[in-house]
Amino acid sequence: MMPPIRKLRAALHRSGNALTRRLLSRPTVAEMAIEQVVLGRFFESRVGQAYGVTADDKKEMVASFQRTTAEVPSGTEWLYHVVLATEILSIPPSTPGDVIECGCWKGASTSNLSIACARAGRRLIVADSFQGLPDDDPGVTHDYPHVGVYGYYAKGMYAGRQEEVAENIRRHGDIASCHFMPGFFSETLKDLRGPIAFAFLDVDLASSMRDCIRHIWPRLEDGGFVYTDDSCDMEVVRVWFDDEWWRSEVGSRAPGYVGSGCGLPLHTTFSALGYARKVSDPAATYRTVSWLRYPGAAQAEK
Repeated sequence: MMPPIRKLRAALHRSGNALTRRLLSRPTVAEMAIEQVVLGRFFESRVGQAYGVTADDKKEMVASFQRTTAEVPSGTEWLYHVVLATEILSIPPSTPGDVIECGCWKGASTSNLSIACARAGRRLIVADSFQGLPDDDPGVTHDYPHVGVYGYYAKGMYAGRQEEVAENIRRHGDIASCHFMPGFFSETLKDLRGPIAFAFLDVDLASSMRDCIRHIWPRLEDGGFVYTDDSCDMEVVRVWFDDEWWRSEVGSRAPGYVGSGCGLPLHTTFSALGYARKVSDPAATYRTVSWLRYPGAAQAEK
């Protein structure tokens, strides 16, 4: 889904005078600073080093990401794709598993993810109905409190034919790394086999998010990330905090969600990107700090 701020900027760009269009086409100083932070992380030598990815390779990837999102309708910005590529190229080669994208619309994000997957030698599973959204749960209102908007989805929205998506990947990405899984998630994801190393979900509906979690989370490698493009929609975000549902359907506590309500800091106002991480043992994954207590360890005074 196109973020509302992008829709507003696009509308003003179409209707405004030449000066307005020039001003709107220029990122603000703050936006440029955010881009530099995201790109700085992507260009750290450790990112992709295990796969032989060089700084020149990364420059080509960023340029490709920008071209693709300029030429193919996309619900996510190129900077989001840099964040996702950073995560994919940071997965140790010893970690098994495919990358999966659920919800690809016209294939812009798919094209860019396929490039990162090709560099990392991983298969990209492309799951989509290729018929647009299914019916939403009856009576559901999608509210975005941080953005101050609300609305509804209709069956068939955001449809992209499989042939259209595949052609866009051939033009802009790496089709050889892709495996298509056409159909609605409630049926097709039952056929997943093997581990998942990373997931990106852009599914819009809480029911679709539940279908994805139900089948992907148990296969997600420990320490793995699930990123979504639904951070601002509280109807969808609350799924990640529903302990009762998680215990019943997944057999674990709800992991919560980083970016709930306003997304990761990828824009001066909000972003739609956020994530959950599967971590069975925090002591084996995270670091310790001086301002928390740890069993058996001497405590420093504050």
